[in-house]
Amino acid sequence: MIKSRILGLFLLIVVVFWTPVSTFSQEGGWDNYMAAGRQALERREFQVAEEQFSAALLEAERDGQDNERVATTLDGQAQLLLAQGRFKEAEPLVLRVLTIREKALPPEHPDLALSLTTMAAVQLRNQNFTEAEQLATRGVAILKKTVAEDDPRLAAGLNALGMLYTAQRKFAEAEPFAARALIIRLNALPADHPDVAESINNFGILYMIQKNFEKAEMFLSHALTIRQKVLLANHPDIAESMSNLGALYTMNGRHGDAVRYIEQALTIREKAYGPEHESVGAAMYNLGVLYQIQNRNDEAELHYLRALDIRQKQYGDMHPVVAETLENYAVLLHFTGRSEEAMRLQQRAAAIRAQSQ
Repeated sequence: MIKSRILGLFLLIVVVFWTPVSTFSQEGGWDNYMAAGRQALERREFQVAEEQFSAALLEAERDGQDNERVATTLDGQAQLLLAQGRFKEAEPLVLRVLTIREKALPPEHPDLALSLTTMAAVQLRNQNFTEAEQLATRGVAILKKTVAEDDPRLAAGLNALGMLYTAQRKFAEAEPFAARALIIRLNALPADHPDVAESINNFGILYMIQKNFEKAEMFLSHALTIRQKVLLANHPDIAESMSNLGALYTMNGRHGDAVRYIEQALTIREKAYGPEHESVGAAMYNLGVLYQIQNRNDEAELHYLRALDIRQKQYGDMHPVVAETLENYAVLLHFTGRSEEAMRLQQRAAAIRAQSQ
C-alpha cells in the first residue's frame, strides 16, 4: 500500500510567518532602508531586500547590539529568509529578536507579542506543539490587552493559534481562532489583501483535514484566486495554494487535478527557492505518489529518486521523511518486479524508524 502523507507535508509548509510592521518609532536613514527593504520584500525582490536590510542593520548597530532598532531590522531579515523558505537560517534570527525584545521592551508591548507569535509559528513548523502553544497564547494575551479588538496584529496571533490547533487536529479549538482572524482581516483590510487570502487558505486546510471537501475546495480556490490576482505569477504563496489544492484532490481521488496543481507548484518553487529546497523535495515526493497511483511508474521512480536526494541533503540520512520516501519507493520496486532492491530499501527505512522512536 502506498503510504501517502501528502497532507501532513503541506500543512507544515503552509505555516505563514508574516507579521505587521513594528510600532516602534523610526527615523533618519535607518527608516529609509527599512522602508525600501519591506517594499522590496513585498515585491519578492529578495536581493534588493537583503541589501536594504543589511544597510539598515549597520545603521541600527551604531547605538549598540541589542536595541529595538536592531531587533526590528533582524526581524525584517528573518522575514526575508522565511519568504525564501530558508527556515533553518531564519530561526536563530527570530530567537535573537525575541531575546532582545524580552529585555528591552515592557512585558506587555505589542512588538514583543508579534515576536512571540512568529516564534510560535517556527515551533509549529518544527512540530514542537507545546512550546508553540505557550508562545502563541502569551502573544495573543498581550495583544488583547494592548491593541484594539479589530487590529490586524491581533489577527496574526489568532491565526497562529488556529493553525496550531489545526495541526494537532483539535478542530473545535482551531475554528474559533481561525474565524476571528478572518473576520478581523476582512473588516480591516481590502478583500483581496494577501493576509485575507492567508486566513481563507487556512480555513480551507481546516476543512480539508476534516474531509469536508466541498467547503475545503471553496476556500482553497478562493485563496488561490486572490493570490493570482494580487501577487506575481511566480510568488511562493501561489505555489502554496496550488499545493493545498493538490493535497485536497489527492484526498478525494481527483488525481489528474492533483497532478496538475502540484506540477505547477513545483515549477514555481524551483524558480523561487532553487532545485534543492525542502519544499521542492516534498513536491517531488508527492508527485511520485500520484504518478505511482496512475501507474506512471518510470516517472514515479524519477521523482522518488529526486525527492530522496533532496531530503537526504536537507534532513540527513536518518530522518523520518527519508524513511517515508524509501518506503514508497520500495512499494514501487516490488510492483515492478525488483524485490531485492525493494527489500534493501525497506530494511533501511525500518532502521530509520527504529532510531527515531
